[in-house]
Amino acid sequence: MPGKSILHTGLALGLLLGTLGSALGQDRPVPGVNPLRGDSRVIEAGRQGYRQHCAECHGEEAVNPIAEAPDLRRLDSFCRRLKDPALQTHCRDDVDRYYLRSVNEGKIRAGIVHMPPWEGRLSPDEIWSIRNFIESRPRPAPAR
Repeated sequence: MPGKSILHTGLALGLLLGTLGSALGQDRPVPGVNPLRGDSRVIEAGRQGYRQHCAECHGEEAVNPIAEAPDLRRLDSFCRRLKDPALQTHCRDDVDRYYLRSVNEGKIRAGIVHMPPWEGRLSPDEIWSIRNFIESRPRPAPAR
């Protein structure tokens, strides 16, 4: 029967495309979004990485940054004020991409290096572990 042949072909094609999608990495984490978020097991590794690479400018324990280094605990402060969970997640994902780009490319203003680029010197797991450590720190009082 022609109807069954079309149905079987459609099912086979659907299974093939689903398998192909998984093989192409469509089930992988979104690039630039913290794949370790919520994993408390990486916070101590993040603390060590932060102390070694970030504390000199951003402050010991992610508190009291010096000079032009921002308080990294405030990166997602706008996102926390959003009421809609979907918007909050979207905002946090945007902040993750900003954080990753900043860490990888560094910060240069007017030809002066304010933060060196860490791409190739820190692994993605180290970068995200540091982000998890920062997110675990007590939040600063709201800016006035």
